[in-house]
Amino acid sequence: MSQSSPAKLNPASHPSEPSGYGRLVELSTDGIPAADRLAFWRDTVLKRTQPRAVRNGQPFEARLKRIVLERCELVEHASDAVQALRAPGRSRFEGGDDIAVELMRECRTALLDHDGEHRIKADDLYVVDYAKPLQIIRSRHCSSGIVLSRRQVMEAMGEDLSSLAGRRIATRGMASILRQHLKSTMDEAPYMSEAERVVATTAAAEMALAILQSTRVGACDAEQFVDGFHVAASRLIDRHCGDPDLTPDRVASGLGCSRASLYRVFARRGEGVAEAIWSARIERAWRLLTSPEGAGLRISDVAMLCGFRELPTFTRMFKRRYGATPRDTRQRSRLLD
Repeated sequence: MSQSSPAKLNPASHPSEPSGYGRLVELSTDGIPAADRLAFWRDTVLKRTQPRAVRNGQPFEARLKRIVLERCELVEHASDAVQALRAPGRSRFEGGDDIAVELMRECRTALLDHDGEHRIKADDLYVVDYAKPLQIIRSRHCSSGIVLSRRQVMEAMGEDLSSLAGRRIATRGMASILRQHLKSTMDEAPYMSEAERVVATTAAAEMALAILQSTRVGACDAEQFVDGFHVAASRLIDRHCGDPDLTPDRVASGLGCSRASLYRVFARRGEGVAEAIWSARIERAWRLLTSPEGAGLRISDVAMLCGFRELPTFTRMFKRRYGATPRDTRQRSRLLD
């Protein structure tokens, strides 16, 4: 699995959402008369903020993707330069005081006025509390975010959420995994089933809740956010399985949880952490042996790049998994091409 693809989503392992959830909604200003686009976007599309275009002499353009579940929502928004304000009266609709963890994917410059002024740049993760006033001025941009109900956040952090508005989240550990998960999920959403979108969105919500919880108490409860931790651990393993020193201890450390908690998260799916590491290595080797990416590599090079120190061990484990040696697998792939 490449780093940009969704991480081992297993819809069967997750309770289904009510009918209709998991659908991907895509909206844009395409086909709207130029003079009506901003009003259409303000009055029909956006419910949390009220946009005002920063004039550049060109017709306003914007697009939005949204996956809505019962208690959370995954959103990606892209538009021309815009000033966005907290929409007047927005607290009147259900969920009007929700909280978002947002990722600025692309933006030359952005200023967020939200319990103080905050400069936001590309790849920043930050928190928006829609119960509080806010204003953000952005150049042409693309941002993704997971929107959480206030009740969910309180369940994870306690009643006092006063310090969240505008908070910048350091993108390391779990936050680094969430950043990549938001990007890849929204990129791949059009090609996913509704059940897969439910799993991916739920995992994003649980990762965000775990991160917010850790900002309050310095640690998070992996077993409270099983789906998020499992997806995050799978992504971290996929990213680092080429390191021969990757161990369950290092996976747990990278996610900010105990090894025992990590083992229990995997055990609830009938899996082992060490086995997941070896499986990721073998799967990466198969990709290299059967794709143009690894065409110029020797078998020993493939073994080394996939975290194997000894070629015989690599050959034995690969054959046990796929029923053929690495060399035979490569030759068969070339014949099929």
